Formats: sequence, C-alpha cells, structure tokens
Amino acid sequence: MQIVTVSGFKGGTGKTTLATLLSVAATLEGCKTAGLDLDNNTRNYGSILTRRRAAGLASPDHVAMVEFEDEAAAPVRHPRWLDSMVRMARQEGYELLVIDTGSGTTEDRYRAHVIADVVLTPLNESPSDLHGLFAAPGTPQAAKVNYRELVESARFERQSAGLPAQRWHVCRNRVSHLPTRLGKIVERRVDQLVTEVGLEAVWCVRDRVVHRSIALDGRTVLDAPLGAPLTMSELAGRSEARSLLGMLARASVREPMKLAA
Repeated sequence: MQIVTVSGFKGGTGKTTLATLLSVAATLEGCKTAGLDLDNNTRNYGSILTRRRAAGLASPDHVAMVEFEDEAAAPVRHPRWLDSMVRMARQEGYELLVIDTGSGTTEDRYRAHVIADVVLTPLNESPSDLHGLFAAPGTPQAAKVNYRELVESARFERQSAGLPAQRWHVCRNRVSHLPTRLGKIVERRVDQLVTEVGLEAVWCVRDRVVHRSIALDGRTVLDAPLGAPLTMSELAGRSEARSLLGMLARASVREPMKLAA
C-alpha cells in the first residue's frame, strides 16, 4: 500500500483539491483507495468524499476519525494512533491511502510525513508560498513554522528507523493559463530547489473553475459533467489529474513499513 501525504506550511494552497483529484483518479482506475482527513478545523476532504457518495459518484472510502462532543472528556489518543490506522488500512487490502493535512505543527501532521511514501506539496504562484516552503531555517525569509525543516526532520527520522527514502513532489497549483512574470520567477526558483532540497518531479495544475467548485457536490473534472459536453479545459484538467496519478505508478517498489506497536 502506498501512502501519500498532501501537505504544506499554510492553508489555501489547494491541498484538499489535490487530495481529492488524486484519490478520485485512483478510484476510477480501479485502485482500492482510502482517504484520511487530518484537518480538524475544516474537515473539507472528508466532507467532499461524503458529498460524492451522496451524489452517487465513484468515491474513495473515507477513513473517519472518532470524534467527541466534549473534547475534554475524550480519551487521550496514543501518539502513534495514525500508525494503527495505516496498519488497519493495509489489512483491509487498500492499495492507496491519501492523507490530507491541515496547517500548523501538530503531532498528527508530523507523523503523517514520517509514514508517507510520497509527500505532495501544492505551491501557488506566490512569493509568500515560495519563502514559506523553501527558505532555509534561520534566514529572514523563513516562516515561523518552517515546512522545509519539518520535512527534513521527518526524513531524518525515517532514515534513523531504516525506512526507505520517501519522495517529495511539489505541484505548482492554480497556474495561470497565460505566462506571467511572477510565474516564471516561481518556476525558475522551484527548478533550482529540485537538487537543493531533494525534490523530485514538479507537477503543474492550472487554474480551472471546475477545481474551485469541487466543494459544492464533490464533483471533479474526472466526472461526467451535468447536462453539458466536456469542455477543452475539463479535458486538459483530466490529463493533469491522471499525470499526478501516473507519478505514483512510476514509484519504485518499496518494502512494507514496520509500524510502531
């Protein structure tokens, strides 16, 4: 089973959109897929998957966390509860687990990076996104919550535990259809960082109305449109989503992870 953690250092970059596109594309290709929403504030990913099922659309299974009305009375979760959920998903025969995270520095979010085979990070064409993701720790440009440092710490923990090296992909999200000066600057900077921070392929998803409307009923560019023919933009969007899925298919074979008890 492959584990993909979709994450970044802040909200609004398109994490949930990419998690939805990836997991729906995998489901439509016949891959037994599960989705886990770690964003306790918005729960957007879980909400979208619930809407898809209600609309009769092919949907990955939503692995829901147990919630309590009175959080103060809730039992304390084991720090490695996420490992247990991964183990159960593997026992249930899932081939892909997509984890959508929130922003911040919670233990759950960090653990989702440690157990991931692939980390997928969306990046808008914005200097703030660029600095927040890749500015070296301790530099004036670095964000207070330094995402680059988080990924490096997770990779070090995996290495110390003898786990296979994970892959880190960046997806330039909401890219303008017309070339822009800012877009070219971001593209050049990300290309430079491929070797500097150990990135692999850099993916591109263009700005499309259909992506921004996913939260309405869970319908994605991969689904049949309602009462209208497919547009060229939607066809292109399908190609982009399938390219993301192809990134997983090209992953090297890895031994199953040894999870903590």
